[in-house]
Amino acid sequence: MEIISKFWCVLLLTIRFSLSTSSSTSTPQLSPIPKISIPLYHSKMLKPQMGAIVDTYPIDDSYALFLWIGTPVQIAFVQMDLGSPITWTQCDPCSNCYPMQRSPFNTKESSTFRELGCYSETCLDPRMKELLGNCTSWTCRYNVNYGKESSSFGTMVIDTLNFERSNNELKGFIMGCGDSYEGPYRAQFSGVLGLGRGPLSLQSQLNAKAFSFCLVNFGSQTASTLEFYDRAPQIDKHDNSIIMVPLRENSGYPNYYFLQFVGISINGFMLDVKSSVWGYGLNYDGGVILDIGSIATYLPSEAYNVFKLEIRKVDHNLTREQAHEDLELCYKDDSFNVYPSIALHFENGNVAGENFVSFNMNNDQMLLRVDEGTVCLSFVEGKDSNLTVIGSNQLQGTQLMIDLVKEILVFIHNKC
Repeated sequence: MEIISKFWCVLLLTIRFSLSTSSSTSTPQLSPIPKISIPLYHSKMLKPQMGAIVDTYPIDDSYALFLWIGTPVQIAFVQMDLGSPITWTQCDPCSNCYPMQRSPFNTKESSTFRELGCYSETCLDPRMKELLGNCTSWTCRYNVNYGKESSSFGTMVIDTLNFERSNNELKGFIMGCGDSYEGPYRAQFSGVLGLGRGPLSLQSQLNAKAFSFCLVNFGSQTASTLEFYDRAPQIDKHDNSIIMVPLRENSGYPNYYFLQFVGISINGFMLDVKSSVWGYGLNYDGGVILDIGSIATYLPSEAYNVFKLEIRKVDHNLTREQAHEDLELCYKDDSFNVYPSIALHFENGNVAGENFVSFNMNNDQMLLRVDEGTVCLSFVEGKDSNLTVIGSNQLQGTQLMIDLVKEILVFIHNKC
């Protein structure tokens, strides 16, 4: 996805392990108590004792966390990604690492580190053939791509993963040790935390049945958490702040969680977009996913053109401004502005209720402030992709829970 870097916001994660006998920090709707709870903070909320240096990271789009790897532990600062099948961090020795503010993971300093061979069970797993299929030497090599923008290459390894402020650890954690790359990466991040589908994601290695996280509003001073569960939390199906959406797989993008999407409405009227654009029928190149690494929502050209046309029909009461980078629908910011109402519609994952459910956006979720006195609708034309990508701005203030057993995504409004 194209980068709109000037106003993207970094949120940082530090890790706390929580046994099932401890008190929970989750919202009232989610139980049982999570096996792991990871507090989520806006960059301005970080305290020095959490191991981060305040204000040293540039404004960014990402959510990130600290991983404690190896024996003794070394700290890696990694981006959270819902589409990455593995967790990886840059390691030393490194032939072609991108520049980082932190030192790479020093493999020689960890007594629990070992490389995986070509004939290891992990490397021979048919589910990982696309990722690990280029094994021509003794070591098991990975090649992970993130869209058309960037790639990471390296060796698959095993080490111990520790959780901050806890004596608990995940022994035998399988991850990637990056030694080369292509495309843009940000110097403040050591690598990526993989929360995508597949046997090597963090939730799979934890044997979690569900995980949840909350995207606090930009500028919020309230902490949130990333949590993993031994069994999926119980959801109050009669709570109007909760919507449940069925997930599906797509063989063309095996690492992503695809949502059963119905369409977009403006002022209550559904856009006239063919269902195949949203991934129905035989359109395996299309579909709708979440990407918390993108702040804006990207629509395929066919859908975006309809969206833009309909917005232009109803925005006459607003003072239009020049486009800002890829954001075309921009306006003079005024407290008296009345913006069009925009809603995302999904198939209903609740057995009781209507055929589809609606995610109605507030102004904070629809708009991005790009300059003093200028706001833009946070929708962008995805010119090089048939995917619809729902970005983090649309999800501000929303708790998301992925039930890995029932294949359900749960949205809980205003729970951050």
